[in-house]
Amino acid sequence: MRNFQYYSPTKVIFGRGQYSCLGENARQFGQRALLVEIEGPLKELGVFQQAIDSMKAKGMTVFELGGVTANPHLTVVDEGIKLAKEKKVDVIVAVGGGSSIDTAKAISLGAASETDIWDYFTASKQAREKKPVIAVSTIAASGSEMSCHCILTNDRSANKADWKKWALHDELLFPEIAIVDAELVKTVPKRLTAAGMADINSHVLEGYFDDQVTNNDLGDYLAESVVCTILENDSVLEKLDDIDARENISWAATLAMNGIADCGRDMKGFPCHWIQHAVGAMTNSSHGEGLAVIEPAWLKNELRKDPKKFLRFNQNVLHLERRDAMSDEEYAEVGINHLRKIYDEWGLPSTLRELGVTKAMIPKIIEEIMNNNEAYEFDPKDIQITLESCY
Repeated sequence: MRNFQYYSPTKVIFGRGQYSCLGENARQFGQRALLVEIEGPLKELGVFQQAIDSMKAKGMTVFELGGVTANPHLTVVDEGIKLAKEKKVDVIVAVGGGSSIDTAKAISLGAASETDIWDYFTASKQAREKKPVIAVSTIAASGSEMSCHCILTNDRSANKADWKKWALHDELLFPEIAIVDAELVKTVPKRLTAAGMADINSHVLEGYFDDQVTNNDLGDYLAESVVCTILENDSVLEKLDDIDARENISWAATLAMNGIADCGRDMKGFPCHWIQHAVGAMTNSSHGEGLAVIEPAWLKNELRKDPKKFLRFNQNVLHLERRDAMSDEEYAEVGINHLRKIYDEWGLPSTLRELGVTKAMIPKIIEEIMNNNEAYEFDPKDIQITLESCY
């Protein structure tokens, strides 16, 4: 097992009906709140109004920032930073999925300084302070409610081909409080629920399969348990109001991205995520759906290097029989194909074409990945093989 440090300062408030305590938790940070709202049906469902009422009941003044979309945009963050400064807000409250939470995280840094927020993403500046953040998760997917990660698409250029979807990792980005209430999740439609489940799987499987050499049984069991939880509760896709399944999936989402399963690993990055970031920046396609396309193709490429982790996964997670005549490689590929079939049954796409990717985009996607803002050393040949095999 590799040496590691682990830090997780977020207070998690988990359970049915816990959303009602938002006001009392926000009030401890001050009297003025900025509510970051994701586009979609939550407004019509009264979810944002419930947040406003809860905070106003505690004597708070609430300002609203709408317009947050999937693949959250830097221009909306710019607008939020300006509003937070003008209104002198004390706390940023995000209600939604990873898009609204990541938007709130970025606003929290920008509202506490005069630095251009994108300078933190390019690493030309280091964040030193922030405004407190409360993250209310309304979809089980990104796990941003308990992570130190923030992902934004820089859409400041008029030329969409120049947009970059990059990540920032900083301990300042941990929300102070995360509220995970499955009552908020049960209205999420089937396709979004399935996309979130694929995202959760990818959060643990990329580290699990990327690390073939480290002796890390506990980390492997944690990763396997997350995926088992998702697969064992996928009946929720046929019974969307199954609150028990929603709770299990919601907690799996939070644990999958809080770093606990990756402690002690020989991490080389998140290649599936970086491929999807480049794809998402160009096509504005769904993050989880992109991962459902990319992950099985990436796994087949990883299989060429070493099959042994796949054997463990097939036995411990997928519970697949192995015929006597099967080679390790054949048995491993059965598991990958089985995972692909699961995603197909969930109603998720299986090709890049379905995400809006054209053949002509592939060289640009590779270029964007190789010129990302992080130190990961991806092999462009691996990326090309992965992209072409799922096109």
